[in-house]
Amino acid sequence: MKRTYLGDSYDAVKRLWQEIFTDWAPLYADARFIPEEMCADFTRLTRIPVLDGRQRGAHSILNDPDTGIRLPGKQNQREGRSHITLTTIRDQLVDQRVRCVLTFDQSNHREAGNPAKSQRDVKRQWLNRRGFQSFYYVSHAPFLFAFTDDKTRKKAARLLKDAGIPDGRIEQ
Repeated sequence: MKRTYLGDSYDAVKRLWQEIFTDWAPLYADARFIPEEMCADFTRLTRIPVLDGRQRGAHSILNDPDTGIRLPGKQNQREGRSHITLTTIRDQLVDQRVRCVLTFDQSNHREAGNPAKSQRDVKRQWLNRRGFQSFYYVSHAPFLFAFTDDKTRKKAARLLKDAGIPDGRIEQ
C-alpha cells in the first residue's frame, strides 16, 4: 500500500469487509503489504489491525498488495509489496484459526485472449485443485475470498449477501 492511495474508495470497501466479518472472524491485515509507518493510519481508517501473530481465536486475513495476485505458472513473477502468489494464500489458509483469506486483486496479465474473468477462474481453479474453496467479489475493487472448506465459503457468502452485496457481485 502506498501512502498516496490511503483513503481512496478501495479503503472504504476494506472497512466494509471488516464490519461484515467482525463478529464471525475479525479481519487482520498482513503486515508485509502495509508499510510500518502507515500501520496506525491504515488501521484508523479501515478499522483493520495489522496481524501480529498474537491472535487467539478464529480470524480472517486481508492481503492488500498494490496490484494483486500473480497468475499461477508464470515465470519470473516474484512476490513483493505489489503482488502476492497463490502459494502464499494457500499457506495462510493452513492455520486452523484462519477462516478466510481476502486478497485485493486488480492484477490482470495483459495477453491477448485472456480476459480478466478467465484469469480469476484460473486462480480459483488453482486453489480448488489443492482442496480450497473461493469466490470473487467483482467490482472496481475486486477481492478473492479463499477458504479451507465449502461450509465456511457458504457462511462468508451469506454474510456478504445479508449485508446487501448483490448476487451478481459474487463470482463463484
